[in-house]
Amino acid sequence: MPRSLAPLAPVALPLAALLCACGTSTPPPGTAIADDGDYAAWVNPFVGTQAGAPDFGTGGGAGNTFPGATLPFGMLQFSPDTSPSLDNYAGGYTYSDTKILGFSLTHVSGAGCSIYQDIPILPTLVPIDQSPADPLSPGLKPAFLAGFDHLFETAEPGYYRVRLDPDSAQPIDVALTAAERSGMSRFDFPAGAAPQVLVNAGGSQMPNESSSVSIDPQRREISGSATSGGFCYQDDRYTVYFAAEFDRPFTSWGTWSKDLLSPGSTSATDVGVLRSHADPIPGAPITIPGDPSGTARAGAYVGFDPADGSTVRMRVAISFVSVDNARANLRAEMPDWDFDSLRAAARARWNAELGRIRIATPDARLKRIFYTALYHSLLAPNLFNDVSGEYLGFDGAVHDSARPVYSTFSGWDMYRSQWPLLAMLDTQRVSDMTQSLVLAAQQSGALPKWSYANQHSNVMVGDPAAILIASAWAFGARDFDTGAALDAMIKGATEPAAPTQYLAFGNDGYIQRGGLAEYQALGYIPYEVNVPNGIFGLVNGGLVWGSSATTLEYALADFAIDRFATALGQPERAAELRARSSNWKNVFNTDTGYAEPRLAAGTFLPGNDPGSGNAFVEGSSAQYTWFVPHDVDGLIEALGGRDAALARLDDFFSELNAGPESPYAFLGNEPSLFTPWIYASLNEPDRIGPIVHQALTTLYDDSPGGMPGNDDLGAMSAWWVLSALGMCPCVPGTNVIVTSAPLVRLVD
Repeated sequence: MPRSLAPLAPVALPLAALLCACGTSTPPPGTAIADDGDYAAWVNPFVGTQAGAPDFGTGGGAGNTFPGATLPFGMLQFSPDTSPSLDNYAGGYTYSDTKILGFSLTHVSGAGCSIYQDIPILPTLVPIDQSPADPLSPGLKPAFLAGFDHLFETAEPGYYRVRLDPDSAQPIDVALTAAERSGMSRFDFPAGAAPQVLVNAGGSQMPNESSSVSIDPQRREISGSATSGGFCYQDDRYTVYFAAEFDRPFTSWGTWSKDLLSPGSTSATDVGVLRSHADPIPGAPITIPGDPSGTARAGAYVGFDPADGSTVRMRVAISFVSVDNARANLRAEMPDWDFDSLRAAARARWNAELGRIRIATPDARLKRIFYTALYHSLLAPNLFNDVSGEYLGFDGAVHDSARPVYSTFSGWDMYRSQWPLLAMLDTQRVSDMTQSLVLAAQQSGALPKWSYANQHSNVMVGDPAAILIASAWAFGARDFDTGAALDAMIKGATEPAAPTQYLAFGNDGYIQRGGLAEYQALGYIPYEVNVPNGIFGLVNGGLVWGSSATTLEYALADFAIDRFATALGQPERAAELRARSSNWKNVFNTDTGYAEPRLAAGTFLPGNDPGSGNAFVEGSSAQYTWFVPHDVDGLIEALGGRDAALARLDDFFSELNAGPESPYAFLGNEPSLFTPWIYASLNEPDRIGPIVHQALTTLYDDSPGGMPGNDDLGAMSAWWVLSALGMCPCVPGTNVIVTSAPLVRLVD
């Protein structure tokens, strides 16, 4: 790592050129596996669907991924949801489960909290003589759930297949594929059986505030909407619209609303009750997954004549604007019923994206892990505007954009690894994504922290969008409104926002930088406004989750803004932030040598335990002490110099994945990800490879339990990809790459 960080020339660094600097270490000897261009064949979408590590309280021990059909960065994710899904509630599918709830249209890969899983659709032969809605959950009654067996299941990029109730006399085969905003399913029923399909508009993973369905027999269509939200138990909410067409006429149809079944009905609407956005968060009721209180339950069913054959095809599209837009998306992306051609097109899209990195290794397991990790790195952010260009903005209004607009940014996670990887692979796409962040700020008055759909949320900490923008520029993604971006970055960093009764509906209660007034006045965020680990759903504009961790994050964001302003030729605008980038020192206790909680009076909280997460976020005092990526030399000096820091670092890596309440490394989560590369600043670069390689090969696998924790939209997977290539983008906001011994070899 450089001894100083003078302004860098903002030049994109080609991935191949970067690998040339990795030193003399090479991957294990052997004959490399032949490259036939079919990179999708090496992907196992089931990886991450089962717990691969203990649940450390940071989102579970599973990757929280999903195995269904989607395209790179697609709006629609057509994937099965299973019951009881205890290991992977956020991804919707747990590999050890035996029942399928339905095949829903939206998913977030790797999140630590539940959201989406909207509009589950399920073919069935169960007689519909009662409402299918389960009074004990947002899903269907147990009689309608379908069994499945992995012997009759396949998942690959852009395609998923399963046999429902394979041990019964009347199994149903389901196959799914996808385009960007739409998907197609093929349901193969037993010969002579009367096919039926259920559409559960009230089946979102978090309770539905409203749900509606409409059946049009002439169009052979079911359409409607679902309004849900409450991501990480906050007061955000979104509405997704859908339109589903079938290739055969209906012979029967009906709807349900809660317990009321209405055969022959063509419409149904239900309204639930989520936590009121007018209620202050303390003491307010909180709905949770599986809690039926307040959730809207409306759905539709259609039946088909068995004499017309055993196969029913359905094509479906979504929109966050309207049903009409969903129909337009469907017409544009799926003009015919050729399932196999759609599947082939999806695989071709995936091979094109995965083929941006070609590796050589004699180890088939490593190749599977690599391309599976790369696959998971390319699932988000998600396309958000329709084929017409329309999208719903953060101001609640419909806007139009000729360029792609993206949503779902897990900023705190992705800036460390996924974002630099995406920028190196496709600067234009990351330019579009960066412009999407700018649009969010223009429409709502603030840059996002952890956003999805058109909703801000106070999930996670720091000011990650500022780092994302600076890093995008540094890695060559320049096609965005840089002036508006810098304005938004400086505004968020210098203008404290007032709490507004904790409101979030319409983004009224979002605070880009909580505790900013205290940070400006003291140079750190005092412990008095700290919210402990585990209850960040209660964070609002007056409190801060992890006061000392957030101080470290703000110092890094200030550094990134300064770098960006300097690159734009406006260093004077960030002079204050340049000075504030040293604020990490204000939570570093020189008496103990650790980052610690600090009181407003200036004293440190007595009795700090280095293994404690008090005032930190998904990590401990000892783990966050190393989190000064923009001033490693300053940190080494504060730790007592090279020898003292080296001894501390060696001890730190006595364990590699010790969890957040530990004085040792936690490489299964983001705060420790840069730490192995600190050896480069200690003139011991050869120590990086053994630690990183051990983590890559023991914490990860090519099996369902192959992740050490939630993937955070691809952040951990991207870390695997970059680390295996011997790369660490260790100084966020810059194009600095610290290299180490690769595990696999990059080829032309």
